[in-house]
Amino acid sequence: MKPMSSRERFLTALKRQQPDRVPWFESYVHRGLADRIVGRKTDLPPGWRTPPDLYKILCLDTITYNFRPPFYAIMEKNGDVEQLKEGLLKTRDDLKALKEFLPDPENPDFYRGAEELLSFARQNGLAAIAGIRVGLSNTYNSMGYENFSYALYDDPGFIEESMELIGEWCIKVIELVNDLGFDAAYISEDIAFKWGPMFSPEHFRKYMLPHMKKVVDHIAIPRIYHTDGNPLPMLKDLVEELNICAIANLEHGAVDIFQVKEEWGDKLCLIGNMDLHYTLTMGTPEETVLEAKEKLEKVGKGGGYIISSSNGLTEYCKAENILALNGAILRYGVYF
Repeated sequence: MKPMSSRERFLTALKRQQPDRVPWFESYVHRGLADRIVGRKTDLPPGWRTPPDLYKILCLDTITYNFRPPFYAIMEKNGDVEQLKEGLLKTRDDLKALKEFLPDPENPDFYRGAEELLSFARQNGLAAIAGIRVGLSNTYNSMGYENFSYALYDDPGFIEESMELIGEWCIKVIELVNDLGFDAAYISEDIAFKWGPMFSPEHFRKYMLPHMKKVVDHIAIPRIYHTDGNPLPMLKDLVEELNICAIANLEHGAVDIFQVKEEWGDKLCLIGNMDLHYTLTMGTPEETVLEAKEKLEKVGKGGGYIISSSNGLTEYCKAENILALNGAILRYGVYF
């Protein structure tokens, strides 16, 4: 088979077809990890999710730009990682402040870094991914989990109003992103814990999914849906209502990717499942190669698989294990 560009390889797998090798996607690579892999301080332009210097070393096939709205919350800085401390969306009276808090979606400065990323992607043959949200996770993070949980039973209309407000902002961004030249949208909306959905499927279908669909229907490029945990009880809803073409990142330990391949491999491209809890973070290079080899050969069989970590490459991943994963992809991910 003629060698493909990274973009061709990724888009072929996204269509559930077989490219020249299994593509490698990471929604982000933490800069601290990138520094250790490269051996010096790397540059991370605003909005970019992976330092560009890494593409000289790793066979990554994609690069992602962050178009996600910020949480309306008090954020706490831990090193260079921001963590949510307290949601500020307490009552309906705070909705006006939330609307004023969101950045102007029509400000050209919000997209300037994206144009630079697209130029880099084209020069290097990479698939360019637009990282977006559609209103759900911004709602429960801005409200706080406890407040959100009570509202789900006592005042679900409050949740819907928040999702509608944030969704309108997301639609304006998406309509501009559609024309920029990105190859796929990466919809990052966690709906599950390791043991199952964060809320009942009935509540999800009644109060959340209609608002998500309203936003997602504006996306004119292929749709990849990301969630942590085990979303399988609601996977049918994501496929039928949001018309996604891929599910990511299929958390190791939460889902059996081999079973998902059997049940959904003819309907969805599968992305992810490299273990972040142990293999990439605490394991050995040899263990990394063994896990990657199994997934490349079994899940990658026939195409429709894109290898990735269970979320993204965190700072606490071992550099030697990421390099081992890189070698395994190049050795065992090739289709003959």
